[in-house]
Amino acid sequence: MQLIFRTRQLERAYRDPARAVRLWGPEVGRQYRIRLGRIQATSSWTKLATFRTFDLHPLRGPRRGEYAIRLTGRWRLIVEPAEIESTIVILGVEDYHD
Repeated sequence: MQLIFRTRQLERAYRDPARAVRLWGPEVGRQYRIRLGRIQATSSWTKLATFRTFDLHPLRGPRRGEYAIRLTGRWRLIVEPAEIESTIVILGVEDYHD
């Protein structure tokens, strides 16, 4: 899959492990890069749902259309499918439970 990043910061964090660790800490930063690598190696959006460790689930309310992928504990990678086939938009990394 092709990745589209909402911000430069998200793209830089994917390309630079040290930046990801500075932004979110060692565990979340490492998982962010691992998850994006696996997403990129996946062929389609529907295939993502088959990865149980991703815990891919839709968000509700004002975030309808967005999906969360588990990184660690309460931290999630927020994504949405792009209109272009086999493309995913990386929206952010957050603890949306707060």
